[in-house]
Amino acid sequence: MAYRMLGSHADAEDAVQDVWLRWRNQDLETINDATGWLVRVCSNICLDVLKSARRQRENYVGQWLPEPWLPPEQPKAETQLIEQDGLGQAYMLMLERLAPVERVALVLHEVFDWMHDDIAPLIERTPNNTRQILFRARRKMQRDSDRDATPEPNATACDRDRLDAFVTAIGTSDVGRLLDLLAPDVILHSDGGGKALATANPLFGADHVSRFFLGVWGKRSPGERIFGVTIKDQCWILMAEDGVVATALCATERDGKIVDLFVHRNPDKLALFSGILAEAVEIAH
Repeated sequence: MAYRMLGSHADAEDAVQDVWLRWRNQDLETINDATGWLVRVCSNICLDVLKSARRQRENYVGQWLPEPWLPPEQPKAETQLIEQDGLGQAYMLMLERLAPVERVALVLHEVFDWMHDDIAPLIERTPNNTRQILFRARRKMQRDSDRDATPEPNATACDRDRLDAFVTAIGTSDVGRLLDLLAPDVILHSDGGGKALATANPLFGADHVSRFFLGVWGKRSPGERIFGVTIKDQCWILMAEDGVVATALCATERDGKIVDLFVHRNPDKLALFSGILAEAVEIAH
């Protein structure tokens, strides 16, 4: 829950640690609903973190993308649905458009099925105001225009076959095949964090996006290897050299076409993939 609200593993871990410390100091006999107490405390902590994080991201170099979700452990069967819901890059990036109160309310309502009456006291609003907040939040997550970099809200995670075909088309410089895979209104979102080369702004349109990938592909290191891995129904392409991931890419599709591409190059975020590289399958290119 903390990750969904914050989009950062480190911030989420700090929030959960804070919850744990408060839980240890709490008289447990006074708590009738342990889950409700934990969710309320965690939400309040995340609200405070979001307010300061928003200020920090204003100084971020280039585009900011949420850290990829890598679960600390495999979820039990009964929790798999809630583990998988709302963890993709597109959804997490759409949440960035929201004010802290809107984000917390939306996550509690859409992912955890909290009712307006339950959310209202947590965000210090009335149930009617909470309904209005949720209505505004959903509207903010929709694209305003063709030049709006908000991910396509009706897209689904791109499957492995389509991503493999995308990599093959780039590797063989097959422009026709590449354009066939990309939606006309495709958007490239790239995050280098000022520590690695990445596009400073989103790229719009199949022509611009295809030319970009064809241009950078020829500049890759000869020793770079390409791997594919699936994490929580999100397929990733990892580009690594000497066991270090330098680029991670995932995508969403709509009507069989890739509509949003998310490219991570910030080494701080890519470090998350180091533990799963051994499980990835190498892709011929």
